[in-house]
Amino acid sequence: MSFMEFFLKKSNSYNYYKSNYEKLRKKEKGYSADLKRHKRDLKLFRKKADFINFDEYLINSFVNPIIETPFVLQDKRCFSFMDHIGKYLRYNLSNSDYSPLVSVIMPTYNRKDIIKNAIDTVLSQTYSNFELIIVDDGSNDGTSNFLKTIDDDRLVLQSHTNNKGVASARNTGLKNAKGEIITYLDSDNLWEKEYLETVVAAFFKIGDADAIYSGQLLYKDYDDEVYAVRFASYNKPLLHNKNYIDMSCFAHKKDICNSVGYFDENLWRFVDWDYILRISNDCKMYSVPFLLSRVYEENSSNRLSDIEIDYHKYASKIIEKNKYTPKPYKNLEKKVSVVIPSYESLNEIKNCINSILRWDNVEMVDIIVVDNNSTKEVKDYLKSLEADNKIKLILNDVNYGFTYGVLQGIGLSDEDSDILLLNNDAVLFEGAIEHMQTCAYSLPDCGLVVPHEILPGGIKFMKQHVPYSDFNFDCDVTPSKIHHNIVNMSYYHDGKLLELDFAPFFCTYIKRDVYNSSLGLDAELGRHYRSDRIYSDFIRHILKLKIYQCPESYVYHKHKVATEKLKDKKDDYYYIFEKNQWEEKLAKELGYTTRPWDV
Repeated sequence: MSFMEFFLKKSNSYNYYKSNYEKLRKKEKGYSADLKRHKRDLKLFRKKADFINFDEYLINSFVNPIIETPFVLQDKRCFSFMDHIGKYLRYNLSNSDYSPLVSVIMPTYNRKDIIKNAIDTVLSQTYSNFELIIVDDGSNDGTSNFLKTIDDDRLVLQSHTNNKGVASARNTGLKNAKGEIITYLDSDNLWEKEYLETVVAAFFKIGDADAIYSGQLLYKDYDDEVYAVRFASYNKPLLHNKNYIDMSCFAHKKDICNSVGYFDENLWRFVDWDYILRISNDCKMYSVPFLLSRVYEENSSNRLSDIEIDYHKYASKIIEKNKYTPKPYKNLEKKVSVVIPSYESLNEIKNCINSILRWDNVEMVDIIVVDNNSTKEVKDYLKSLEADNKIKLILNDVNYGFTYGVLQGIGLSDEDSDILLLNNDAVLFEGAIEHMQTCAYSLPDCGLVVPHEILPGGIKFMKQHVPYSDFNFDCDVTPSKIHHNIVNMSYYHDGKLLELDFAPFFCTYIKRDVYNSSLGLDAELGRHYRSDRIYSDFIRHILKLKIYQCPESYVYHKHKVATEKLKDKKDDYYYIFEKNQWEEKLAKELGYTTRPWDV
């Protein structure tokens, strides 16, 4: 027997292990199973770790409103806090005298077998000052007779002799509503008993709200278990791309009907989306994070969504009907030098420059184009504009890349003018610069202003930035999942001003005094990209200023058109785009060095 075996035999731990072998092995297997579960949960945690606290959840929800099961720890923490917010709102209301009449509008058609559940969920609400207006839209299954058996003074029955559609049914309810606040509940969905009280409490808390919406628990075919939670901090451009608000968690003041009107009875699909878009365009709307509404999807053969209809055909009509129109703006009060680094892309640079030249107050704008050795066709076009005194022009005989071109352009600008950096594949909406200038000078802590970066439908990078977006339609990608660049998201968000920690410099407004306080963009460390990151961090951390997205400024961006053209020149593409570095000859010429860490 070895010394070690002898020692183990004598040791208490060894004897204990020997006498309790079966028990300990069973316990060890349990630990092993726990470890496997832990590893599985850890893997799931890492997979879903887009947020770890509620602030990050609100930011994530801005671009990705859906959280699907299985829910993990950080999901449940955030959902718990949403319920706690509901409690706080109700507590706040309980200390007030605010008790407006609420009208609940419930359209129904052939729902005899399920409508009782929806009615019960309204009649059992903790908030009592409401009327329930049920509009029977020409049912022929006995729904009307069933409704007449319900004895409750708060119930108001309206009926259509023929089936006219949900828009008409809701309009009947709206026109007969007496409440100050209007809510909606489809006859196949449900509310928690505190829903109405929390809605009223939200309007009380947010005094200037015309409309609000909350989150929802999503179910399929009346399953007992929720399969997802849907909530989005109010993202107006995303709403113009794809709907994320259900009428059963939406509420508005009755008096906005005077300006917005009623549901469009000519629409076959997306009646809800259309109405919410119209309200969002004309009224003050807020997202409020609480979860007291349940929606059951695809659970009736009577739903219009079960009919074979081309989704995108009808969605495109809604988007076109509610497309962005420029908001009123004041003329430029300070001159702006628009600096456009350019490479190839003749059609794009034409569209870009024309989107500026068409303005009435173009005399307040200097257009400076720095061409990085494009073909003769592009250079000839730019020379013709220079000859007509429409632009200032720098023609390079090599491709210096984005950052150096920007510095050249700024060097040619008037020393008192503000600066707008603009990609050659960007197109400005009317008022885009004016709105950015207004933001820059109305916000005392403003360092940079960026617009909504609208990618046209079909751009392959769209869903990487905004996972919820519909790839087929235009979408703003300035707030981005990839960049994770929203600094703060208010709990009750009105869809307006956003603070960012970074936005790619495809279109960026810089006040002259801010630029003069900086070192400018760093072409040595960021020939093509990275310089925008460096500059953004300098603005925020050294100058202690902020980066804002202007809510009323919109710019189309075709995204990397010049970069795709650059692929035709392999050496340039390798150094400029892949390496983001300078060739040895150019580096020596410009006095640049490559840092040891950048190899």
